[in-house]
Amino acid sequence: MANIKSNLPNAPVLKSFPSDVEAVHYNNIYLALSRIGAPLKLMLPGLRGIEVRLDRDAWVCFDHNLNNQPLLAWTDFRPGVRNSLYQAVPSQLLFYHPYATVLMRSLPDDINRVLIKRLTRVPSQPPAKVIIIG
Repeated sequence: MANIKSNLPNAPVLKSFPSDVEAVHYNNIYLALSRIGAPLKLMLPGLRGIEVRLDRDAWVCFDHNLNNQPLLAWTDFRPGVRNSLYQAVPSQLLFYHPYATVLMRSLPDDINRVLIKRLTRVPSQPPAKVIIIG
């Protein structure tokens, strides 16, 4: 499957600005993409018709009730500029819909809750064994 960023819709971006993604959200999504696989599609409970598609280079929120119109997207993550895992990750936030600002406030927490449930169901890998050849 092609990456999400290259498939960002041709819909007009209403507003674009730099944004920091809280470390807990970025780290959990990065962990989920590593353990479960990329890209991920999530339907968010309580937000009827809202789907989030996560990949390493973009997180895009769509509304199925509006013919899969994009609502907002985080792109251009720069985790290399932070000094620790506990610092926020700079990114670019794109608004495709006027009401995206309302959704943006709760969306990272909603994604986090869904991913934590999925990650607890993913079997962990067995510990590595050291084999001594000699």
